[in-house]
Amino acid sequence: MKKCILFTLALALCLTGCRQDKIFQLDEVSALISEKGYGHEEFTQALAGRDREDIVDAWGEPNARFSGMYGDIWMTGEDLWVVLYYDRDDDKVTDVIVGTPEL
Repeated sequence: MKKCILFTLALALCLTGCRQDKIFQLDEVSALISEKGYGHEEFTQALAGRDREDIVDAWGEPNARFSGMYGDIWMTGEDLWVVLYYDRDDDKVTDVIVGTPEL
């Protein structure tokens, strides 16, 4: 019985670790929108639960940070903004907004 529980726990930990795919590159955002039809849900699903540190490692430092909210803004070379919101307690992505800046 003990072996069964340990095996189940090990399998669950392995599957949880395997779920984290590579983070797409910031310069791929435009192609994900135009070629694959990514929208709010797809970007959020791809990045939700990721650590802020992992995002910054993959994309570099953000161009701006929110004042009064917990999030970062990256600007791509194609006039797209990628806005990430984090859980204040654990620095994990909770929501993603991708769009063009409105003036």
